[in-house]
Amino acid sequence: MSIFLKSVFVINYLKESLLYLVFVFFLTGVLIFLGLFVGQKWRSEWAKLTAFECGFDSLSSARNPFSLRFFLLALLFLVFDVEIILLFPYIFSVVILWVKMSQFSKMMCFLFLVVLVVGLFHELNEGTLDWKFD
Repeated sequence: MSIFLKSVFVINYLKESLLYLVFVFFLTGVLIFLGLFVGQKWRSEWAKLTAFECGFDSLSSARNPFSLRFFLLALLFLVFDVEIILLFPYIFSVVILWVKMSQFSKMMCFLFLVVLVVGLFHELNEGTLDWKFD
């Protein structure tokens, strides 16, 4: 008797899973048809057909002058961004563990902040952050 009940449960489970599978395939078909029907493949503008190459025309000459100021600013952004990310754990450790921190770790964190500030003043003095046009 128990084998009969188990086979009935298995058959019901298979029917239910088949119903879910049919529903998923139906929904997938409806969404694919809707995407093909609503999609705008008929629009052929020249800007949409060209590849985007960092704001430059991909079909122009590669020998156009590129401002070194943009490159330096991007490089500085990356360096200072990484340093800011390294600064977050220091801030949390100071807030939570200032009393328990050793003098060596306090001095290393202070030295890290000094290097950050000296680097920023060096970049300001060098004129990398000034946006005066030549």
